[in-house]
Amino acid sequence: MQNERNHFIETAERLNRVRLARARALLSPLKRDLLSLIPLLFHYHRAGYPGYNGPMTPSGVFEYQPSELELLACETLGLVKPMVHLVRQAAIEGVYSMGSMSSFGQNPKSDIDVWLVHDRLLSPEECRLLQEKSALLTSWFAQHALEVNIYLVHPEQFIGIKSVAGEAVSAIGNEHSGSAQHWLLLEEFYRSQICLAGKQVAWWPKSQNIEGLLSLGSVDQIPACEYFGASLWQLYKGLDKPHKALLKVLLLESYASNYPNTEFISEKVWQHTIEGDFSSANDSYYLLYESIDKYLVAQQEPRRLEIARRCFYLKCGVRLSEPEQAQDWRYRKLSRLVESWNWSKSLLETLDNCEHWHCGQLQWFNEQLNELMLGSYQTLLQFASTHKLSESLKLSELGLLTRKLHTYFSSDSNQIIGLNRLWSESIAERHLTLVYSHNLEEYCLYCCPPQRKSFIGQRAVYQSRSQAKLLVWAVLNGVSEGMTQWYELDKGRKKSTRLTDAALRLSTSFDPIGKKVSNMDLYQPWQYRKLLFLLNFDKDSTSEWQGQEIMVDYLNANIFSLGRAEQNMLESIDLFSLNSWGEWHCQHFEGDLAILEVLAFITPGIRRSSEQVEIEVVSGSARLKVQFEQTVINLVRRAARLSSNVSSSSTLVYPLKVAKVQYGLFFNSKGMVYQDLKDAKAFYQQLTTRMLIELPRPNLGNEPLTMAPDVIQDFAARGAIQYFLRPSEEGVDVFVLNEHNELNHYIQHGVSVDELVSKVSHNHAFEEPETATHRFNLPQFFRLIRIDGRLRAIPFGISIDEVEMDF
Repeated sequence: MQNERNHFIETAERLNRVRLARARALLSPLKRDLLSLIPLLFHYHRAGYPGYNGPMTPSGVFEYQPSELELLACETLGLVKPMVHLVRQAAIEGVYSMGSMSSFGQNPKSDIDVWLVHDRLLSPEECRLLQEKSALLTSWFAQHALEVNIYLVHPEQFIGIKSVAGEAVSAIGNEHSGSAQHWLLLEEFYRSQICLAGKQVAWWPKSQNIEGLLSLGSVDQIPACEYFGASLWQLYKGLDKPHKALLKVLLLESYASNYPNTEFISEKVWQHTIEGDFSSANDSYYLLYESIDKYLVAQQEPRRLEIARRCFYLKCGVRLSEPEQAQDWRYRKLSRLVESWNWSKSLLETLDNCEHWHCGQLQWFNEQLNELMLGSYQTLLQFASTHKLSESLKLSELGLLTRKLHTYFSSDSNQIIGLNRLWSESIAERHLTLVYSHNLEEYCLYCCPPQRKSFIGQRAVYQSRSQAKLLVWAVLNGVSEGMTQWYELDKGRKKSTRLTDAALRLSTSFDPIGKKVSNMDLYQPWQYRKLLFLLNFDKDSTSEWQGQEIMVDYLNANIFSLGRAEQNMLESIDLFSLNSWGEWHCQHFEGDLAILEVLAFITPGIRRSSEQVEIEVVSGSARLKVQFEQTVINLVRRAARLSSNVSSSSTLVYPLKVAKVQYGLFFNSKGMVYQDLKDAKAFYQQLTTRMLIELPRPNLGNEPLTMAPDVIQDFAARGAIQYFLRPSEEGVDVFVLNEHNELNHYIQHGVSVDELVSKVSHNHAFEEPETATHRFNLPQFFRLIRIDGRLRAIPFGISIDEVEMDF
């Protein structure tokens, strides 16, 4: 028995050496040195070294001694060589890389994910200092063009005992899955980890009790309910790297298909290892692909298999069509694999040229990836629906993940979904042409000049009933930049120039980075951050107007009721709004009442916004351009000011003549309505009504005189499902706002707030979403709590530490 244990330990150590050698073989000389320095910088903590943040930060890696390679790396990076010594009380059990490094999936742009397993006795303050040092080191590595993500891991994090510090560092974020996946994350660590320094990991079956090894827990049986959280997490990761996420979610699907007799990749890796196979076939990423291939062949799904093969090939980053491609340890195996797929030379060249794909190719590939990922998610959802939501999956984090996914996978036709550039460095086009399709009754955008022969073999990259929406989509996604020329097929040069000029102006309206979306932003109702108005792009009669623009300015004339004919020159408005959830929405208004309708639409959102909303106006009219822009921006700012100045007991009125009618714009604490002032009776009714705009009255049972709390009105946001919960002697007082702001009320007996939230979340996650529209639109939950005498709505499940953490 002891001999067998020793044999297993030695065999695992050999695999570790092979993996480290393969990882280094795929790195540039500088990145090899940087990799060597990761454990050294955590072992030696001294002033002048990267990551130094004061003398109190714990340091020392278990039984670590720097090698000659690591000491040479210090010289290369200009660091003083450390005095070699053993640390008696090491703060760090081990330093490990995990993920694609050393595998088929490692490519020149791959990052390095590092698990820092710390001593279980470290205090929360010591963990915070170690976390701070990790962040400083991440920044230092980034200066050398190497992305290193460092995670603090409590040695008992996966076996049920969590320190306060462990809770803090496992909160959900851009790189960490929080509670969304637990044992599946550990299984990925086991199949791909490389020990850079410290204790060897007990990762193979039945090795958890071997003395001297680091045991993080057993993954023999992963609970079925975890597949739901893990699939959500992979979809979220897919917003940035969909080709990588698709492979992971397909693996989850293949795992689930054999549940509970699942054979994990970590088990396959170990089986190869003890059989003495250290070839390229014994690679965690290759075995991942092999499992997906076997599963999809059994399912008889050649289309999904073909897309999965392309994703695997692109993840590897080996360009087989390029003769000068360096032939590393993966080259021969991948060449044979691609040959067996019978790919054409042109397909291989297209994939190898992925960094220069145009927007049409990206659009097609993104559509395929999204369709397949959502299909896998639906399969895993059905698999998990017979199980309760995992207790380890925090409901607050479930809400965050689904809220973020809803912003991307929404089927709302008014939302502008960003185009994922994947690998393409630039997707700007020199020529963009608008074509109106009478059959579709839509405008179609083509990436070519307006000559008819140019359209042969072309496919429209975007379609919309609004010209303005096509324009904004192209600028927002970088398809239209400074050198881009716009055209309208069969229209004069002047109209084409109008589009080109507008696109140039809009290029400064979209921040390519944008303000970050924090956890608190996603917990709360959306708020406006930016409003962009595009005027008269679809309809414009100013070119036929015979008046003089200088006289309009001189007489301070009203462009909404101009001249003797009292003509409203503003015929169409396209409103583009950026909200605090990071979503761009588009609304189209046309006709004489367009300006009044758009003001009524935006006023509640403006009033709810806690910060000043950025406002921009771009006119596409042939004439009166300056007058349009100045008048509309002044009017919107006035509306914002009036809506901010009203109280729950007051109403402010602003008169505005539109065409031949004098309207009153009535602002109160709920928004704005407009009314023809010639109707004296209606006018006085508006002035004497305290609540101009209120939510539909709920059924309040035995308390018909009770009003819904004002705070609910203040939080009302269209498009979101919101639950407001207040414990009472009878049970839980529940107010529900649906996506249309319709209010319902009931009292739930015999449950706590936590139990109610869990029950409703499970119902929405597994039983409600029959249509794509509601797939990720899970409810937001708020506790109604009285603080300092004032009733407040506090997001459910939020902690002070998580409030401002970027998602």
